[in-house]
Amino acid sequence: MRTLRRRTQGFTLIELLVVIAIIAILVAILLPAVQKAREAANRTRCENNIKQLVLALHNYHDSHNAFPPGLITTRQPANANTSPTGANLVDATEATDSQRGYGLHGMSWMYHVLPYIEQDNLYQLWRPYYNVWNNAERINDPVWITVGYAPATYNIPSFYCPSRRAKMDRTGEYSHNYYLDTFSQTQLTTGPITTGGNDYAGCAGSGRVFDPTPAPAGQRAAYNLTPAQIQYYTSQPSSLANNFNQLNSNIGIFTVNSSVRMGDIKDGTSQTIMIGEAERFSPLRQATVRQSNQYANDGWSWGGAATLFSTMAGPNQMLNCEWAGSSHGDICIIGLADGSAHKISKSIGLPVWQALGNMSGGVSATNF
Repeated sequence: MRTLRRRTQGFTLIELLVVIAIIAILVAILLPAVQKAREAANRTRCENNIKQLVLALHNYHDSHNAFPPGLITTRQPANANTSPTGANLVDATEATDSQRGYGLHGMSWMYHVLPYIEQDNLYQLWRPYYNVWNNAERINDPVWITVGYAPATYNIPSFYCPSRRAKMDRTGEYSHNYYLDTFSQTQLTTGPITTGGNDYAGCAGSGRVFDPTPAPAGQRAAYNLTPAQIQYYTSQPSSLANNFNQLNSNIGIFTVNSSVRMGDIKDGTSQTIMIGEAERFSPLRQATVRQSNQYANDGWSWGGAATLFSTMAGPNQMLNCEWAGSSHGDICIIGLADGSAHKISKSIGLPVWQALGNMSGGVSATNF
C-alpha cells in the first residue's frame, strides 16, 4: 500500500518576493510620514528652547535692569583704528588668548543667562577672572579636574536644536567649522574642544557685525565703532561697506559691551528679534564647495561670531556665517523680545526681516 506524503507548508520564492515587495512599499509610504512627524516634534522643541532663552533673558533683565552684553571685550587690538572716519574692531584674540590673570574676557551673552536656565552650578564653576580659553582648560582648576570638565566645554541641551544635533562633535558633521581652540596661541592640554557648542545666537542688528576680511580666516573681529565713527557714518549715505550694525537704524539688542534696557527697544518687543537660529552650514562639509564666509564659529561661551547674527540678509541663505540659518528646511525659528517664537520663511521680504533685526529703526515689521 502506497503512503502519501503531505507537502511541507512554507513560502515559495515568488511568495517571499511578493511579501518583501509589499513591506518595502509600506515602508516607503510610512517613512516620510514618520520623518515629518519627527521634524514637527523637533521644531516644537526648538521653539521651546528659544522661548526659554528669551524668558531667561527677561529674568536677567529683572535682576540687572538690562540685558546682558552680546560680547564682553576689554582689550583694544594693537592696530586699533580710532580715526573718526575709520572702523574700530575688537581684539578677536581676547577670548582665545592662553594668558591668565590679565583681565581678558571675550565671553558671550549666553554665559550670563546660565543661572536662569537651571545651570547655576555651571555658572559657579566659571572663573570670571579668566577668559573663555582658560575656562576651557581643565588643568587650570582642581575643581574642574574633579568634575571632569572645564565649564566652557560643557554641553547644555537647551543650546542645541534637536533637528540639527544632540551634541557638538568636532570629528563629525560640524568638524569643518571653527572652534574656540582653533586660533589659540597654545593648544589645550586636555585636547581639542569637542563639546560646548550652540545652535542659537543673539540678534546684533541689521547691519554688518564682523570684519569680512580677518586674518587668519575665521578669526572674525566684531565692529566696535567709536562715538565719533558712529556719528560720521550716520551722516553718510549707507552702502554695503559702511552699513554697520551699531548705527541707530541697524542696532540690535546684543552688541559689543551692550547693556540694552527694555525701554531702549523703541520699535516694540513684538517687532524686534532677540534670538534666532545660527547658521552652521551643515551640508557644506567639503572644502571644495565652501567660501571663506561659509565656515561658522561654534561655542556657547565664545562671544562674537559664534553667538551673534545679523538680519542684513535673509535666513537660510547658506552664504555668510553672520546670517541666520537652521536645519528646518526653508523655515528658521526666531524669538522676539516679547517672549514669542515664530517660524520665518526663507522667502520673507528683506525689508521686513531687517526691520525685525533692529530695535530702534522706527519701521514697523508686518506680515511675518
